[in-house]
Amino acid sequence: MRTYAPKKKTKYWLPPEEYRLAVHWCKCYSVWLKELETLPDTSKAVTYDSDKVQTSGGYDATAELAIRRTELAKKVWTVNYVASQAAPDLWKWILKGTTENYTADQLIQQGMPCSRNHYYQKRQKFYYLLARRI
Repeated sequence: MRTYAPKKKTKYWLPPEEYRLAVHWCKCYSVWLKELETLPDTSKAVTYDSDKVQTSGGYDATAELAIRRTELAKKVWTVNYVASQAAPDLWKWILKGTTENYTADQLIQQGMPCSRNHYYQKRQKFYYLLARRI
């Protein structure tokens, strides 16, 4: 599937490298969600933060797992947050379109409550804000 970057005349223009980075970041979203669901949570009693986790000199599997879970959760949160900032009323549709490869026409068939052009404008804004955030 080919993605079209915003034109230079729009206010959401990004350099091609940044645009592709934002697109590929979204493609990894489902992988991150699946990994978060399948990683064992061996630390249910303690909440970990990547800044607060300290390890001893040896390998600590629980600490490594906690750090990985924190990183994945932060990435997933970033995509969700930017989508809600880009379009508070369409954020679920933007997520579905950008992370699951749905076109605007397919989303409209599924009940998206806006026009194709409006969706693409919000998607451009989403990619712009995501590229600035990552």
